[in-house]
Amino acid sequence: MRQKEDIALAATAARSYNRHWRAKRLSWSTIGKIRYIFDGAIEYMDPVTLAYPQENFNKLRTALGFKQDSELVDLIEQSDAFRIVRNKDTGQMVAFMTPLIPDRFQPTPHQEIIEPTVESRVFNCRANAVANNNDRDRISENLRIHQNGINMKVLLAGNVPKFHVRPNEEALKRIGDGLRRTFDDRELRQRYYGEFIYHYQRKYKVEEYIATEVLRIYIERHLIKHMACRVGVENWPTKDIATWLTNYFGVKKLEYVLTEAQQIWFNFILSSRS
Repeated sequence: MRQKEDIALAATAARSYNRHWRAKRLSWSTIGKIRYIFDGAIEYMDPVTLAYPQENFNKLRTALGFKQDSELVDLIEQSDAFRIVRNKDTGQMVAFMTPLIPDRFQPTPHQEIIEPTVESRVFNCRANAVANNNDRDRISENLRIHQNGINMKVLLAGNVPKFHVRPNEEALKRIGDGLRRTFDDRELRQRYYGEFIYHYQRKYKVEEYIATEVLRIYIERHLIKHMACRVGVENWPTKDIATWLTNYFGVKKLEYVLTEAQQIWFNFILSSRS
C-alpha cells in the first residue's frame, strides 16, 4: 500500500508542476524541455556531482534547440524547479541540479545554492518507489541513474560522499603525486593495480605492457581528478587514501573500472591520431 500511495502522490505532484508551468504561460513544448532535464538528462550532467555544469550548457541548449546559452538559463530560471548554483560576486549561474539528488554538489566559498521555488517533495516519493524493486518499472527510466557507475540505491540512502565539480590545486597535487608514485614503483604497482593489469590482459587479450600503459592513461586522464574532487581529500591520512585505492580496484568495482579504462584508452588513441 505504501508504494501505491507514493506513486499516486508522485503523479499528483507531477501534474501540479505542469499546472504551475502552464500558469506561467509556458507552452507544452517548453514544458517538455524542462521535464527532459528535470528528470535527469544524464549525458549532460557531471558524472560525479550529477549537476549540469556551465561547460555543458552549450551542448544541452543545442540539444534543446536553443541558439544561445542565455535561452537555457532563462528556461531554468522560469521553471522555478531547479537548485541553481550562482557565483556570489557576479550572480552568474555556474551550474544547476534537479532536486532528485540534492546532496552531491559541494559549493566553493565563492558559490551559493539557490533552492527551487516550487516544492520538490515529489522526488522523495519517487525515490522511495524507485528504491523498491517491484515498482521500478512504473517510474520514468530517466530516474534510474545507473550509468557512469552510479548506484541509485546508495544515492537514495543519502550517505554518499560530497564532491566538488573541480578539484582544488592542493588536492590535485597531493593525489597526483601519490598515484604517480604508486604507479612508478614496481612493488606498489603490483600491490594496488596488479589485479587490474592481470584482468585487463585477459579481458582484452593484450600484453602486459599495453595493460600497464592503459592503466597509466586511466590514472592521468581520470583517476587523479576523480579522487581529487572528493571534498577534504587533501586532508586525508595517507592510510585512508591507500584504503580508498584498494577498494577502488577491488573485486566489486573492478569490472566497471576495466570497462571505463578501455573507453578512456580508446578515446586517447582516437585523439592522438587526429
